[in-house]
Formats: sequence, C-alpha cells, structure tokens
Amino acid sequence: MPGKKYSKESIVQVLQNVARAAGANILTKKQVSPHLPLSSINYHFGSLGNALEAAGLRRVSAVEHLRSRGVRITEDELFASILRLEGELGKEPGYNEYISRGEYSMRPFADRFGNWQDTLAYYRKWKLDHPRAGDNLPHASVGQGLSAAPTGSEENVFRIEASKPDSNKQSESASPHLYGEEINFRSLRHAPTNELEVIFLFALVSRELGFNVEAIRAAYPDCEAKLRVSKKNLWSKVRIEFEFKASNFREHAHDAASCDYIVCWENDWPECPLPVVELKKEIMKLPH
Repeated sequence: MPGKKYSKESIVQVLQNVARAAGANILTKKQVSPHLPLSSINYHFGSLGNALEAAGLRRVSAVEHLRSRGVRITEDELFASILRLEGELGKEPGYNEYISRGEYSMRPFADRFGNWQDTLAYYRKWKLDHPRAGDNLPHASVGQGLSAAPTGSEENVFRIEASKPDSNKQSESASPHLYGEEINFRSLRHAPTNELEVIFLFALVSRELGFNVEAIRAAYPDCEAKLRVSKKNLWSKVRIEFEFKASNFREHAHDAASCDYIVCWENDWPECPLPVVELKKEIMKLPH
C-alpha cells in the first residue's frame, strides 16, 4: 500500500529539510512533490496541510502562497495544471483526484468557473483553443486529438474530439451541449444541467416561491433576496447560494454561516445544514 516506504517521522523530517533549504515555513505541493510522493503523505496524514502542521510549518494553500507574493494565478495556469495531471493519469482528473494531486486549491476554480463539472467544461473549450498546450509536457498527446470524457454522473457525460494542431481552430459554439430531460416549463424547455440554468429557472418562479430578488452577484453567496414570512406582507432578508445539486455547496467548501438558503435543481444532500429549495419538486406545484 502507498505510504509504507515512508514513516510519519521520515515525512516530517523531509518536510522540515525542504522548508529549511527554501528558507520558508510555507510549502506548496509543487515544492514537496519532488522530494515526497503525495500519496504517502495522504496515507499517513490525510493531507499535505496536516503533514505541514505536524512538521511545525504553516498550513497554507498554493493559492494563498502565490497571493502573499502578489501573484495572480491566470486561467491558463489553472487549466495547464489540469492538463499536466491529465497527462499523468491518462484521463481527465476527477474532483478528488485533483484535490490530492493537483497544484492548486479548489478555491480559484470554484470562484471563476463554479463546480468541478463546469470547470472541466471550460477546460475542454480551453484545450480546443490551445491545441499545442501540451507540446512541452511529458505526455504531449494530451492536448492533441485526445478524446476527453468528463468524470461525474452519467447525465453529464459527453465526449469532445479536440482539434489537431494543423486543423482550423474550432469556435466555442462548436462544442456540443447536452440538454436535460424535456420539462416544457414556461420558457424553459429542458431541465437544468448546470448552475446558470438553475438561476434562470429560479428567476421564472422566485415570486411564486415567496422570494423577491434584490441582487445577484459573482461573489459568495450568489444572491440577496427578501423572503415573504407572513400573509401580512412582511419580508425577511435572506442570502441564497445557487447550485446545480445541493452537494456542490459542500464540494465548494462554502461557509454555511454566511448563507440562509440553497437553491438547486436536485437535492442530493439529505443532511444539508441549510434549508434547500429543490426546484425539481417545486415546479411540479406550479402551473406550466
């Protein structure tokens, strides 16, 4: 099993030596991986952060490390990190695979693209627009003619054949889009398949569900609204986070204390600590 080659004590010692050589008390996965297999660290400590704490070092993510130096991670750098890991795995990395082996934390992906499935959708478009992105990587074929199959639930699975370097660049509009089941609900013909479509559907029914939207924004939480709490037309201010599935809230590591409601298409998180508005069920009660 992974990790048997290294004991907890030897891992701590190596981390301390690497930190001493770097003259810092902050280490990223990129700095550690040449000296220790991350699988061994995860086997003994559960995560690199736990191992750093055991070694007396600071538990800081790669993103925080770069931000402390005033460096902004670009979208190209984020997608290139997925590309490198895809070359190692021979397939697109899943959410947990990137957490354990990727270069960055999930925060910059979630902030810019949403959940992991949406991130991979943007990543595939990026590969189509950058057909030579993998040329300098050990597995250069990753960016050339790779058939990219996303991980996750079956309803989100599709395949894209990336452009070859000598072919004409494909536009984003050429990327296929899979539609949800037909629901023919007002001006939405198909069931949502992503967070943006959830927001659109919520806009169609928010007043009927008792919500009066004040603002929708990119920062967390997504929406400020008022909720009718009395037949006397009394309203309470609430904060709403939109997700395709309720469990995406947990995957994004959102702070439940800063949100009042989750609005989603499907509630797949029975133990969710927040009230969940499951649109899949709510629209069944409303006139089409």
